[in-house]
Amino acid sequence: MKLVEAEAEGPIEGDEALVTPPRPPHRRVSISLLVTLTVLIGTVVTIYTVFPARHQFLLTEAIERHREPQPTWDLVAPSPLQLRVWALGVISEDVPLPTSDVTILGARRIDVLDRRAALIGLQIDGEPVTYLVQHANGIAPEHSERVDGDLRAVAWQHGAFMRVAVGRDATSAKWLRAFGQ
Repeated sequence: MKLVEAEAEGPIEGDEALVTPPRPPHRRVSISLLVTLTVLIGTVVTIYTVFPARHQFLLTEAIERHREPQPTWDLVAPSPLQLRVWALGVISEDVPLPTSDVTILGARRIDVLDRRAALIGLQIDGEPVTYLVQHANGIAPEHSERVDGDLRAVAWQHGAFMRVAVGRDATSAKWLRAFGQ
């Protein structure tokens, strides 16, 4: 018994029918599997190479902002009360801010991943520290750290907020105490 290929053009009147042998079943399955795996692997590789890992993005942003030679501030040397009112307008109420025993150098609003964040320059025991706070988005790790050259960046979740502090690695024990870490 011979099968007629469904996609083939039919015979013109008077011609003999074009009869082809059936495709072996294992070839149909293996080609389908090969196409599926190629599309799946290509999609996963594209996602991981094109889109950055978002859970490390705040750490990277805070390190880059800490390395700015002359940062520009929206508020220069604000009092703790002025900083609290400013943060209320920039992010929302209940923003976790540093304790009052640190010197506030300045604050400015930035956008990280198309969302508002507060960037605050501090001086803790004579060490410059950059503090970044933003509403947490999605599932974020509770705590993460990165050492980048002579800098240490520490990120942790505090309620509905992600907080990042960046300072010199050698003195990190001192400045992390100001954040309760």
